[in-house]
This record gives sequence, C-alpha cells and structure tokens, in this order.
Amino acid sequence: MTIKKILFGSVLAIGMVGTAKAQYTEDALLFSQGDNGGTARFKAMGGASTALGGDISSITGNPAGLGFYNQSDASATLRYQYNKNKVNYFGRKSDSKTDNFNIDNGGVVFHLPTVRYGGDLTKGWLNFNVGIAYNRTNLIDNKLDYSGINTDNSITHAYADRMIDPTQKDWADDFYKSFMFEEDKDKKFYFPLAEDKNSEQFNSVWSKGGKSETALSFGSNYSNKFYIGATFSLTDFRYEKSAVFTEYGMTKTAAGIAALNPNSDYLKPDKEEFNYVDVDYELFDRYGQVTQGSGFDFKLGMIYKPTPSLSLGFTAKTPTFLSIADESTAYTEINYFKPNVNTSFASFRSSEEIGSSSYDYNLQTPYKLSAGVTQYLGAGLLTAEVEFVDYASMRWRDSRNNSAIEKEMNNSIKETYQAAFNVRLGGEVLFDQTFSGRAGFNFNGNPYKNADYKTYGISAGVGAKLGGGVYLDLTGVYNANNYKESPYKITYEGDWNTVSPRADIKNSRTNVMLTIGSKF
Repeated sequence: MTIKKILFGSVLAIGMVGTAKAQYTEDALLFSQGDNGGTARFKAMGGASTALGGDISSITGNPAGLGFYNQSDASATLRYQYNKNKVNYFGRKSDSKTDNFNIDNGGVVFHLPTVRYGGDLTKGWLNFNVGIAYNRTNLIDNKLDYSGINTDNSITHAYADRMIDPTQKDWADDFYKSFMFEEDKDKKFYFPLAEDKNSEQFNSVWSKGGKSETALSFGSNYSNKFYIGATFSLTDFRYEKSAVFTEYGMTKTAAGIAALNPNSDYLKPDKEEFNYVDVDYELFDRYGQVTQGSGFDFKLGMIYKPTPSLSLGFTAKTPTFLSIADESTAYTEINYFKPNVNTSFASFRSSEEIGSSSYDYNLQTPYKLSAGVTQYLGAGLLTAEVEFVDYASMRWRDSRNNSAIEKEMNNSIKETYQAAFNVRLGGEVLFDQTFSGRAGFNFNGNPYKNADYKTYGISAGVGAKLGGGVYLDLTGVYNANNYKESPYKITYEGDWNTVSPRADIKNSRTNVMLTIGSKF
C-alpha cells in the first residue's frame, strides 16, 4: 500500500482535529529525521561512526570516539546538494530540480591529557577531551512539479468529503457559496458539480529549510581499551512550504445534476445557480506553511577494544524535546467561464480566516540506539553499524494542555509509524602515507506501517594528508528513494467509487562534501 496523505491546500490546513491531523503527523516524522552530520571522511564510509573515533564526526556520532584523540583538531565541511525528482502522474512524466550550497559541519576538539609526560600512557584515564561542533543534520530543499489528466475524480471530491463533517460547518457553509457543490435529493451529502472525468491537474510544491544542531561533547580513554563519552546538543530548525494545486475542468450537465437531485436549483432557469451548469472552471488551491522550533537532547556512547584491531561501539540517544511554532494559510479560488470565452463570468474565493492557523506545540522525537563494529586492517579498516529508531514512540504535546487533541494526535502517530532499522557500512584503504580512499553504503528502513518507503545511498571519497597536520577530504554521496503520494485524499473512496490520485515519484539527491582540517 502506498502513502496516502494530504500534502497541501485547504483540504489540509483547516481544523485542528481531522484533516489537519495529517499535517502534524507528517511533520512529526519530517522534524524527527536527519543524520549525525559530520565530516566528508565519515560520510564517505556510509556515515558509520558508532565504532570509529578520532574524527570531528565523533562529537555527534559516538562521543566516545573523542577519547581516540592524542592531539587537538579543527575542521570545516562544505556541501553542495543537487536534488532531482522524476514524477509520473496519470502517465505524464515530468522532472524538477533544485540545488543548494551550505556549510555542513564545523568543529574543534581539544585534547586534554590527564597523564603528564613521563607518566604511564597505557593505564588509567589517559585523557579528557572536549569537542564543540555545528552540524546541519537535515537539509530540506525540494521542488515537485507534475501534471496529468485525471480520468477518475476531482479535488472537489475531497472538499465534498470535508463538507459532510459536522464539526466543520463554517467551512462547509463557506464552500457551499462557491456554486461548485449541491446536496443530493435526500440531503445526506454534498456532491461536487465538477465532472468526474478528464480534469487537467497541476501540482507545484516547494519546500526549503533545514535542521541543525550545536553540540558540546566530552570523551575519555581508559587504558586504550575502553572509551566513553557524552554529548549535549541544542537543535534548531526552520521549515517553509508553499504549494499550488491547479485544476481545469467542466461542471456537470443538467442531466448529470438531475440524476443526483432532480429538484436542484441548478436546473431552474430563473435561479442564479442555472448559470453554473455545463461551464468551464479553473480552480487554484493554495497553501503556505512556516514552521520553526528548537530543542535539546543527550547522547551517551561507549567503545570497547577487545583487541587492538577490533572496536565495538554503542550509543544511546534520548528523544529531542522540541518546542515548535507553526503558521499556515490556505485558500481556494474558483473562476468560471462560458464555453469558448476567455474571460470569467464569476469567481469564488474561500475565507482565509477559516483557512489560516497559528499553533504552538511540543514534539518528542524518537529515541535512537545504535551498535557498531570496526575491524582495523594492515592498510585500512572496515566498519558497520545498525541503528534502531522507534518512530511510533514520537509524542505530540499540546502547548495548551488539551488532552483530547494530544490523544488524537498520538493515536494517529501510533497508527501511522513503526520502528525501523538503519544500516550503514563503510571501509577505508590507505594507499600510502598521504592518500586514502573510502566507500560506503547506507539503508534507511521504512518508518511507515502501511507504506513502502525506503532510502538507499552509496558514497565514495578520497583523503589527503598535506603535512603540518593539514588534511583534505572529498566525498560524493548519492541517495535515492521511490515512493507514491497523493496531492489530495478522498476520504470516502467507496462512496465515490474512486480512489485518491497518486503520483509515482523517484527522488535522487547527490551531495558533494569537502572537509578542510588541521590537527595541532
């Protein structure tokens, strides 16, 4: 089964419980996802960092890895991202692209030995190193553009479903004035005047923003066998989304309306409604969202070396406790045209007051557990890790302590999401004392209970030690995932004898990262 969600428009944004629940449920996942950030070296090895140390990435990966340092280190990482979507919607194919350049990571580790020169450097607590880093853990920069001829339904079917909801009477009253809906002869439901067949639909969705963290980390080395560390992180994010769904079609003929309500005012020539029968229309469903928040979390990490060439690592990360402010606007415009006439004879615009919202809430993201192993070889290493993320453990909290809304939202989260495993593999080979090469693979498991949504990635990179402690690392990472999503959801598909339209999306992201650093 594919993901069935409402992406945008007044079908999404109006009301706290009901369809708006879909927005907050989806946002909970979006704001919970991300990686550990880090340098180009670790990204080249698939992002596996649980059983590795001696890199700036340890600050937000496994802080126990800071104990591997025997000198101080500072670095900065730049990233270029190219994002591409290939979409198939009712057989029509389209492409959309975006790119972005940013500072992805920057940090410094201070090596603080506890044993003075001349002391025993093999036993006891040998150092207490401190690291500070900035990481961009999630870059949200995407654009979706697609179109097609929908031969099954109209977005007005989704509106009609919503008009039936007795809790949304203001919304129903407003849209009933659009001359796009009529009640059936028994007055049990609203039916749209839009013809069911051959409406041309366009969807444009833009999103941008990102999530970053500032982390303070501590790591220590005990007898070169056991390493332990802890990280405290402050998270900050901003997310902006705008969308326009456009539909061109025709209203029903008199015969089509009579079949549903033979006494309809749309069939009476002396009524204004009569003018809206068998005419062309254009519909614009507009949605905008700005969400920002901040929070904090903790991480504890350990690495144990049973032999000098083998490392076993473990990390536990608490949920990130976020405070979030969300503002959204939504409204619909409908223009009507007589056949073969380019100028509209009537227009409707829904109330922005009904379609706008401002809401503050708290979100507890999933906890994460990871375990890893690294085998050091004569001229390189192999490393792997498994991460467990329980997305069903996300918790939504109403800032006004409304227990009914909280229960509704958290039930929706539990019904939608599940636990998932992420796997990362990587390796490094030392060509000589100057140059090295790396490669990696990562797989992110499916967070949805009733959807197919997995992400795969491959990576490769090179590194060079330039002397004087200066080093350069260059990495390319390619990620891809295929999924389906609906521009609008028809709740009562069985009643309408139709299904929500779905777009087949193939997303690919190519990242190029450059790390410049120096050990001192």
